[in-house]
Amino acid sequence: MGMSGGSAAGNDKSEGQRFSCKSKLTALVVDNGGVCRATQTALLRSYGVETEAVETGEAAVELIASGATFSLIIIEMLLPFMNGPETAKQSRAMGAQSKILGITAFFDERDQQEFLAAGADNFIEKPLSPEFVIPIIRELDN
Repeated sequence: MGMSGGSAAGNDKSEGQRFSCKSKLTALVVDNGGVCRATQTALLRSYGVETEAVETGEAAVELIASGATFSLIIIEMLLPFMNGPETAKQSRAMGAQSKILGITAFFDERDQQEFLAAGADNFIEKPLSPEFVIPIIRELDN
């Protein structure tokens, strides 16, 4: 990720909002913060990603259990009742093949390890930015 990630981020800044995906990509945003959920959803939709949003881990798990599939699942660390890592773990246990991104307002290495151990592919601090999300969308789009 190191070197190639840096150069990709540099290219993404010049491209800005012009980027959009070629394939039909879907995302699920799991965040109990209304503003964060709306912001993340709007960012993904601005790049052509069909995005659904829920407030709880339980709602996310129910969607996946019902057969819904997503290219990308973004899960907040601090959710009521079922936290982010438990949501990721249950999603993986049900066979979710999605790229899972853990996200938090306050980065902590223990939280990162817990999320990664639960099956997340990456863990970042908010806000979700174009510099971070465009390379993920490109990867999923190819």
